Amino acid sequence: MSEQSFFHSLKFLPKIVTLPEPILHQREVVVEFPKRLVLLRQSELVLVNEDSTEKVVALDLARRAALGTFPTLAERILGLYDVGLPTWFGGRPPVIDERPCDYEEDGLKAWRIR
Repeated sequence: MSEQSFFHSLKFLPKIVTLPEPILHQREVVVEFPKRLVLLRQSELVLVNEDSTEKVVALDLARRAALGTFPTLAERILGLYDVGLPTWFGGRPPVIDERPCDYEEDGLKAWRIR
């Protein structure tokens, strides 16, 4: 992993499949976020006695950013998708250098792969 950032890939599988054309599609998103943001969020959660492990906080931030890349508001409802286990990258995934991000907020950046 980078000294300054975390990198995740998340896959979202639709819970509802309609035939012949599915309304919801499988999505894959790569997310980059600064470690300082994870530390800040961890300190906030400690104050309210919530689970604040680094991986739990990082995954929550990654999911939020990933949902921001979905094209419609309806698709951003987390209950419509099963979220697969994240893939943690040790370095910058190539897509980050290939094109601008599809979503950016508070230091979080996300690239929709599909």
